[in-house]
Amino acid sequence: MDVLVLAQVLAYVASAIGVLMVAPQILRIVQHPTLGGVSPWTWALTSVSCSLWLTYGLRSGSMPQVPGNVLLISGAVTIVLLVPAAWSRRRRALALASVAAVLIVVSTRLTPEQVGFFALAIGLTGMWPQVYETVWLRRGMGPSAISMTSQVLKLVSQSLWMTFALITIDVPVIAAATMTLSTNLVVTLVESARRRGLEPVHEHAHLTDREPALVCDPA
Repeated sequence: MDVLVLAQVLAYVASAIGVLMVAPQILRIVQHPTLGGVSPWTWALTSVSCSLWLTYGLRSGSMPQVPGNVLLISGAVTIVLLVPAAWSRRRRALALASVAAVLIVVSTRLTPEQVGFFALAIGLTGMWPQVYETVWLRRGMGPSAISMTSQVLKLVSQSLWMTFALITIDVPVIAAATMTLSTNLVVTLVESARRRGLEPVHEHAHLTDREPALVCDPA
């Protein structure tokens, strides 16, 4: 098999896994709505970043970016609307749509490579709210609503994207996959340690001790 053909196959597989990883996370949030620990900011930034990666794929001819990002945007937005947050669901939806629309319009004035780096810049900030939430805000609080299945699938997907990018010398994707792999690995290891009881749980630790109370308005 030609190396470039192999790279395309890996990219499509990575895209498919990236889409599948959203389902277990949505299911866990629905099953455990009071656990908390899933950062709405991370998933909001993911939806915006994926909108730009979709634009990048369409304009650069990197078609494996297209189908996965279309579905991933839908999944990310669903998670943003499901998790408890201070903003109402209507307000969150309008904010996401407005920001994505503005950034896509701006991206039309950029070259495809610049769009890729634009998506990369947003993606680089995307996982840090979740890292902060998992490592710092929830220390000593036990397991969260994070889906370990989703985390593992995300690591596999990003490893395949990294392989694709190294073969095709796609610099924006290499940088994005490197950061996403490293930050998700931290979150996965910390959450795994908590579920195996390796991190002591504070007897009187509550979510409100670590962060402002979140009230979900179903509107």
